[in-house]
Amino acid sequence: MTPTSALHAGLHDALPQMARMFCDPWWIIGSAAMVLAGVPGIVPQDIDVLCSRQDALRLREAWKQYVDTTYRPADETRFRSTFARFVHLPMPVEVMGGLELMTEAGWQAVRVHDDMRIDIAGIAVRLPMLEEQRRILLAFGRGKDLDKAARIPVPPEHPHVA
Repeated sequence: MTPTSALHAGLHDALPQMARMFCDPWWIIGSAAMVLAGVPGIVPQDIDVLCSRQDALRLREAWKQYVDTTYRPADETRFRSTFARFVHLPMPVEVMGGLELMTEAGWQAVRVHDDMRIDIAGIAVRLPMLEEQRRILLAFGRGKDLDKAARIPVPPEHPHVA
């Protein structure tokens, strides 16, 4: 199975359950969001879901038999969240409830300010707009995030009308 077909199969399996369980706004972020937004040349390894802590706990309880208990996310000193990695789908799902990023000013909540909705199997899925995806990746600041941010096309400047 190719990464793109695994992404779509994983979404097809996971989205109906997440849409039923989640009570608060949530987004697909990271490489999966880039692929879904049409950024070429991205190969997702997992499906990153940004949601509330309560929704992450709700999903972790519902899918507790599928949690990868040995997996530890990289850069745990830079990120904190109610995290779980689920491995029962064609592509792993990583849920980050209440994700926060350590900045010079201390812990800051990762927020999506501008999003779009796409339809996947009849479910409205929220993705950050491309400019938001770039902003979030740049804030994450790791090499892999900066590389991904550089692949997002920058919109042309709007000419000023005199």
